[in-house]
Amino acid sequence: MPVRRGSNGRWIYREVVKKLDGTRVRLEGRAPKHNNTKVAAHQALLDHIERTLYPERVPQAKEVPTFHEWFTGRFWREWVVGRRNKPTEVKSKLSIYERHLKPAFGKLGLDEIGPGEIASFRASLVERKLSEKRINNILAVLSKALKYAVDVELIAKSPKIGLYKVERPEIEPWDFEQYARILASAKIEGPDWYAAVCLAGEAGLRSGEVKALRWREDVDLIAKTITVNQQTCYGETTTPKGRTRRTIPMTDALERALRALETIREGFVVRNLDGSQKTDGQANAVILRICRRAGLPEKRWHTLRHAYGTHAAMFGVNPWRLQSWMGHKRIDETMIYVHMAENHRREIPQGILEAAHGEIDPDRRILAMLGARGANAPRIEVTPIANVASTKKMLGTRGANVAQNAIAPDQSSKKTGS
Repeated sequence: MPVRRGSNGRWIYREVVKKLDGTRVRLEGRAPKHNNTKVAAHQALLDHIERTLYPERVPQAKEVPTFHEWFTGRFWREWVVGRRNKPTEVKSKLSIYERHLKPAFGKLGLDEIGPGEIASFRASLVERKLSEKRINNILAVLSKALKYAVDVELIAKSPKIGLYKVERPEIEPWDFEQYARILASAKIEGPDWYAAVCLAGEAGLRSGEVKALRWREDVDLIAKTITVNQQTCYGETTTPKGRTRRTIPMTDALERALRALETIREGFVVRNLDGSQKTDGQANAVILRICRRAGLPEKRWHTLRHAYGTHAAMFGVNPWRLQSWMGHKRIDETMIYVHMAENHRREIPQGILEAAHGEIDPDRRILAMLGARGANAPRIEVTPIANVASTKKMLGTRGANVAQNAIAPDQSSKKTGS
């Protein structure tokens, strides 16, 4: 019997064939490691016979690189660099490869990665207690690398990689009172950072879009519009997420914040004294400080964008209009905010409702209500200078700079949001 199971459990084959010149040759081999079946062993025997009897018919086999050579070589250059992946995507892929894919598959040839290896790898991620969403992100990067190897005909096919069905987490926006407190706290940081907070909370800009916004190219104070043409992330300026430009109308609050900036209207809107862009580190430190001063949980810039979308949905904005303002590629992304507004409906403060009184145009009505959210912001004061010295003693030398920004919360600042 030419095909049988060996003592180690692998399917093997052994056969004697007669070549065209009359000589006899014994052929031996086994099924591929990733497909250890009788059928696979029989196919391997037929292929071996073909190579032996008719070598001229067999195409020269391509040298299959290891996963490390492939991922850091052609795949990285042609897929990641060639397709101009965003800086966040590049950083994410590199991190996933170094932490997870390289240790598991780096030394294996591309043709040695089969369903068994994938299943074992997924099990190891589960054992490390990674979330299903994180596991999906890791497997998605692995899948792209293997499928592109199929596209360029380095391997015949890619093993199927099943992803978990994960429900998208619910967004967490600021409510009306919390948003008003954020605006009040941002004013203490200065006009530039107050304008940055308004760009995120009054127009829904992402933090990278705020840093890259320019006066002449992107801001029209006559038409009262903001045009998002680019974003800056990890020090690199690229097109916005989704690679599409969008134009957003200003609220009155945003217009006042921009007009209050004491700068020649050239270059970046939110910038350092020398005209350079704000860095990621500067922006991250400031938004956390603003949250602490407001007596609220520390959250990032994107929470302001969530507040913009959710509040607009609560005010009854047309979802297609909101999709355009927020720059979503698909309407289902926008509907997340609509569903959030429906499932967690809040009573709209009377002052916000009154701001839209008499407005007939639906878009102007929404903008009037959005711009009125900070009208009744609480007063948040900086700690008096007399108290700074005692605060420094408690914090130590490293806390001296923090003490300058410490606050004396009023009664309302003790109330935190969910």
